[in-house]
Amino acid sequence: MRNVTESARHRCYSGLSRWSLSLTWLVFVAVAGNAAAQVGAGTIKELRGIAKVQRNGRAITATPAMTLVAGDKLETSRQSSVTIELIDGSQLILSDASSILIDRTMTSATDSKIDLFKGRLRSVVNVIAGKLPGFEVHTPNAVASARGTDFDTQYIKGKPCPGFPQCLRYTDIGVHKGTVEVRNPTSLKPNSVLVAAGYETTVPCELPPAPPAPLGIGDLTAPGYH
Repeated sequence: MRNVTESARHRCYSGLSRWSLSLTWLVFVAVAGNAAAQVGAGTIKELRGIAKVQRNGRAITATPAMTLVAGDKLETSRQSSVTIELIDGSQLILSDASSILIDRTMTSATDSKIDLFKGRLRSVVNVIAGKLPGFEVHTPNAVASARGTDFDTQYIKGKPCPGFPQCLRYTDIGVHKGTVEVRNPTSLKPNSVLVAAGYETTVPCELPPAPPAPLGIGDLTAPGYH
């Protein structure tokens, strides 16, 4: 009887031990996964007015020197703006009534992706010597891939696009320094344009980008689109 009891007790202890190890492993995986999801992306350097950060389903009031992580969504109120310094030294300047998502982990300028849902974003990319920047800004109907260092992206919804009054959503990209390649992933024509410093392009609805025109021209006409 003693041997049977001891055998049963041994099996019980062995089962508890395996269960404990399994629980420990699950906790480790959960913690590791959470740590991976909390990869640092940058820091809020300047804040004017009010901005909110959406993180893991929670709304957090933005503050100066606040650390941002990959997956954070940042939205500014009216008459507000935020300047973010990414960990690679690049800067993002988000204007009022604008919203972005830090989509991809910012390990360097060669692997950076920002989603702009509304409003205006200025991107000043820190180019690493000898490396072509892979910094991208995505809007619902455009992708701006940095080949230079300083450009604006603006997504407008609910207002007629110049030259296309029936189009009520469009993206403007203006380049201050370097070159930016622009395309429309929703277009049936996968055309892209290279926009040099001092020029801008507009991407209307599901159409390809317009040929670049001087910055501030503000009146792109229908014949300019293909």
